[in-house]
Order: sequence, then C-alpha cells, then structure tokens
Amino acid sequence: MTSVAAGVDGCKGGWVVVQRRAGEVTATVVETFDAVVLSVSSGPLFVDMPIGLPESDDRQVERLARQRLPGRAGSVFNVPARSAVYAESFQTACDCNVRAQGKKISLQSWYICPKIREVDQCLQAQPRLRPRVLEAHPELLFATFDGAPMRYSKKQAMGHNERIQLLEHQGLMPRKVLAELYQHTRKAVVQVDDVLDAMVLYLLGLSSPKPLMPESVIDEFGLAVNYQMPTARL
Repeated sequence: MTSVAAGVDGCKGGWVVVQRRAGEVTATVVETFDAVVLSVSSGPLFVDMPIGLPESDDRQVERLARQRLPGRAGSVFNVPARSAVYAESFQTACDCNVRAQGKKISLQSWYICPKIREVDQCLQAQPRLRPRVLEAHPELLFATFDGAPMRYSKKQAMGHNERIQLLEHQGLMPRKVLAELYQHTRKAVVQVDDVLDAMVLYLLGLSSPKPLMPESVIDEFGLAVNYQMPTARL
C-alpha cells in the first residue's frame, strides 16, 4: 500500500492536485506543473498527461487502453509526435505530425499541447523526478475499479454521479472534496470532471500500482511511455 501519493489532472486554471493533507483528502489548484511538484514533496504523482513522446510511431499504450474500453474508446486520444507538441501553431503541428506519423492531429490534442510541454520540460530539466511522475488514464482507471467502462460521459451530470458513486464505494468522499474546493475556487477554473479524474488518480496510488505494459517504451529523451494500473480493486 502506497501511503503518500497524489493525483494530478490538467484544468483551465492550471493543474488540480488531489492528495491527503493533515489526514484529509483535499483538492487544490496550482498554476504550473513545477508548482505541482513543489506542492507534493515526496511520493508518486499520477498524472493524466502524456509522458514520453515518440516521434515516428503511435504509442502502443493508447491502443491497449482502447481495447479495454469498449464503448468508451473515444476517450483515449492519439498523442502527437514530439515535433507537433512543440510546434508554434495548429497548422504547423498538423504538418509536423503528417511528416512524422502520416496523419494530422486533432484540435483536442492541440489544446493540451501546452500542458504536455510543461510535464515534458519539467522531467527533462529534473531527471530525478522521472521515477515519481507517472502517467495514468482516468477512464481506464474508472473502468478497472468498477469492472466495466463508465456508461456516461464525464462531462454529463449522470457521468459525474456514476463516478462519484464509484469513488464513494472505494472509501473516498468526493462530494466533500468538491464542496470544499468550490468554496474558494470557481468552476471556470476547474471543472467537476477534472477533480474526479484527479481523485481516481489519487485512488490509484492506494492500490499498489503496476505498469500496463510489461516493458515501457523509452523515447529519444529517455522518458518512459506506459500507463500505471491498479493491481487489484480496493
């Protein structure tokens, strides 16, 4: 059992971090990924953001995740090539991705490129963090903890409710965490689904995680591509 862990998801206001502080599970929003690292001084950080950016091939881990998410495979986006992530415009990113992988990137992928760069730059600048900062996919985690993919989109009220109920069943108190967060933070800064995603990433840290793939793929900068998964339901 991992005693200290945090779940981290990108949001409009920066990053939402779910962790245990003074015996209570809380959610806080910080502006940068460097601030995330400072706010969690030890233990693993499970992050819903691509880590490791192969240039010429799709990441195998996304293909494996889609196979485990029948009916919700669309929640797993293709990760752009490294050159596309660092492009200065959407059109340039598409051109880079066509050259690298033979296809354009989606607008959804482009919109998270700044967040991908934050994590990538942090791990390149501070290699000691690489064993701590680990990638996981919230939809895959919800499906694994529940035994089946979620029925509703995480953007819908019914999707919020089924994810809240799962987290409650696993011993967490998402309604309390959300209520306390929104006492001082607007939903325009961090949406409900961002917090619930970060909470299931925190839950992962309590479940003796292991990699989805037996061997990680290592990109040209030495970053490991893999998803972390629970070894068993709690």
